[in-house]
Amino acid sequence: MLFNKNENTGKVIATLLKDGNAHTYECFFSSCDNPACTCGSIDVDLNPLLGQNRNGRPLSSHRIDIDLIEKKLNSASENKISPEDLEFANLFWAQLNDDDFDFLFKKHFAYKNHITETADTDSINAFFDYEAVEQEGLMYAYNDVLPYGDQMHVTINNEDCLIFDQFCLLPKCSCSDTILDIVPIKEIDKESEPLCALTLKYNKKRWETAENFSPSIKLETIRHAIEEQQPDFYKRLHTRHEKLKSIYLSCRQKNYLPLQPAKTLKVGRNDPCPCGSGKKHKKCCL
Repeated sequence: MLFNKNENTGKVIATLLKDGNAHTYECFFSSCDNPACTCGSIDVDLNPLLGQNRNGRPLSSHRIDIDLIEKKLNSASENKISPEDLEFANLFWAQLNDDDFDFLFKKHFAYKNHITETADTDSINAFFDYEAVEQEGLMYAYNDVLPYGDQMHVTINNEDCLIFDQFCLLPKCSCSDTILDIVPIKEIDKESEPLCALTLKYNKKRWETAENFSPSIKLETIRHAIEEQQPDFYKRLHTRHEKLKSIYLSCRQKNYLPLQPAKTLKVGRNDPCPCGSGKKHKKCCL
């Protein structure tokens, strides 16, 4: 594995092999600062530790831009970076293994999660189907709007699951209605049906199974597991609901122009008919 974390100092060290020699670098990680962006890019800054030389010269610092989704280097072409940086990037890339990618994914998520949970809601530009929300009451899940936001976990009958909480976003609505989809973690990438789907009024702690959904596990078992493992569950739902509503309202004010009703043209009885016949309105379409 290329990366190694010092548990005492918290520093991450990368050790690269070049011509039989080991060169060590302290690593720093960053990603884009848009909480709603899912580009999957991470920058790795590598600063050489003191006392290392190559061909009699101190080692240089480097920045590597990695696309974790496509598993490729970004901007790794002779036209965009120097030959020295390109050589280093290719050396770095060739020595990454699956454990290193898992490590980078965790670093990427941790960076984006911190930004997501600390950002001012007015600064988050998320996507919403405004017409569906306004006209049809479409609900949105917290982790659909904020894919790197805090996740809620629960273990039910020894099955590790994620809780996807969906909320009404209408700014003037005071409801506490929530739809909860409980999805086994092993099924997340398979687009499978949730283990169970529930409705909950979190301010009244009123639980029900979702319409047309018959879970294989009793509702009481699910509720007990969540309340036991998430002691502040109802408070968290309220906080997450209010945050989504705040983000929605901010984005709505910036991006949504409600459809205006068509103006009705008033035509007098003796005016020309708007159909274009040339007759008076009272003797035509009126």
